[in-house]
Amino acid sequence: MTALAEAAKTFEQTLGELGITGDEREVDPSALGRRAALLAASDLVWHKHLGPLYSSKQVRDVMGRGTRQSVSELAKRGRLLALPEADGRLAFPAFQFTRTGERLPGLERILKVFAGAVETPYTIASWFVTPESRLAGKRPAAWLRAGRPTEPVLEAATRYAERLRR
Repeated sequence: MTALAEAAKTFEQTLGELGITGDEREVDPSALGRRAALLAASDLVWHKHLGPLYSSKQVRDVMGRGTRQSVSELAKRGRLLALPEADGRLAFPAFQFTRTGERLPGLERILKVFAGAVETPYTIASWFVTPESRLAGKRPAAWLRAGRPTEPVLEAATRYAERLRR
């Protein structure tokens, strides 16, 4: 069975558990299926764009220290980028960590630049993985991970945040 066929089967079973058979006049099966696909695909599209996302436990494992509360506190203080997931949990983009488990150089300063400029942290995450002309077409996260200077990234973030505030 393909993954899509399995998803369709699970979709039908879940509707059955909710007492929806598809015979109801007020149910438009095409609209229902399309909406379910769009909701499911939105997470997949974001995950493909942003790359791996870590749970709080995985962040602790990568950093080699901390508790769930300390990871949450880093996010609250703007020292770590956290993305709210549909299930209410926080996800942490892997791109914000170096190969040794440290946070990217300048991350806190860059996140501070975006404070109040964006409605969702997904905008910030997307900026980190999108080629930036001020960085010779490199992605800000890749630029920092390569050990390049943080100032050009900070300047690019400042300009982008200013545009978002308009």
